[in-house]
Amino acid sequence: MCSNQSKHDSGQATVELALVMPLIIGLLLIILNVGLIVRDQLAVWHAASAGARAASISPESPDVVQQAVEAEVRLRPLHLRIIRDGELITVEVNYPRTIGLWLLKYISPPLTLSATVTMHVQDVG
Repeated sequence: MCSNQSKHDSGQATVELALVMPLIIGLLLIILNVGLIVRDQLAVWHAASAGARAASISPESPDVVQQAVEAEVRLRPLHLRIIRDGELITVEVNYPRTIGLWLLKYISPPLTLSATVTMHVQDVG
């Protein structure tokens, strides 16, 4: 009778694992996706910082700023906005981020990652 009870317990554990496993996999996919979004946000901030450095040296050359931003990260498309206010120059970078996981792309709203960096315009003689 004892061996029959252990077979029943083994079958119950298998059924419980089969019921819980999709939840565990879904949770792992969500954690992975959040990690990728955080990585992309850091890349957007890094691109804005590089753009602000380039804009502070060449404030009248938006092409130079665009090249500096695109050289820093591989994310595309990056939307760039440059605002000059006297001796300050601000670079804003936006990146429309889509979620590529099967079910999450239908559940989550569209994301736009953005970063803004302001620097003083350098007097390069």
